[in-house]
Amino acid sequence: MGMLDWFKSIVRGEESSAPVPAASSAAGATADQSSELAGLNFKTAVDAHMKWKVRLETYINGTSTEELKVEVVCRDDQCPLGKWIHDKGGEKFGFSETFFDMKAHHAHFHRCAGDVLEAAQSGKKDVALKLLHGGDYVKASERVKMLLARMFVIASEGTEAIDSHVRWKGRLQAYIAGNSKEDLKVETISRDDQCTLGHWISGIGGERFGKDPVFAVVRSRHAHFHRCAGEVLAVAQQGNKAKALHMLEEGAYPDASEQVAEAIVHLFEQRKSAQA
Repeated sequence: MGMLDWFKSIVRGEESSAPVPAASSAAGATADQSSELAGLNFKTAVDAHMKWKVRLETYINGTSTEELKVEVVCRDDQCPLGKWIHDKGGEKFGFSETFFDMKAHHAHFHRCAGDVLEAAQSGKKDVALKLLHGGDYVKASERVKMLLARMFVIASEGTEAIDSHVRWKGRLQAYIAGNSKEDLKVETISRDDQCTLGHWISGIGGERFGKDPVFAVVRSRHAHFHRCAGEVLAVAQQGNKAKALHMLEEGAYPDASEQVAEAIVHLFEQRKSAQA
């Protein structure tokens, strides 16, 4: 199993039945290197995160040589993952809802870990073990692992960016029908650098595929799509809802949207063929 497939299995909740990519052989070393993106080795980060349970358990049982402090463990910016989140991670993925979810759950996890450690240092060994093996600690830990895996998939394939593009039609339909709470503006929608896919194109996507001619097609088609989306929104805001809804179904908008999706699929399929 490749590294990307392993991360996908975590996202799907199938990790327990999926073999972990090796890191001892030369091939394993290559696989391990392939998990490094945006200044973070995601597999190492997952491994280090999951080792917190062992670290805390050995501390509770008195077999640890670590000098753990509650005021440090409860902070989310002291571990390698936390430092990345507050530095390069934020710079690279600050636009992503998944990143913000991971940041929040990672902070919650460390508060839970701090509670476990505090109970242990208060002499409440049974309470500490109970907190460690159930409740919020376990949920927070698993959530961080899943979100880390999802971030890797996003960085590798732009999955979230593609999904966000597909959702544009629903967002515009809801707005035109008066069922949306979004404050959409033509001058923003018409730009190709304000949405999730636009951020991916100018960020991670550009870094990974910037020299690929197919990526240039994605960029061009995406810019055209947003101009079309802006035209739909302008018509809707002029009070012509029927025409705006018709524009979503026929003409330039659906053609542009489909062309963006086709270009992205072509980009990823080309990469898979090259790796085969």
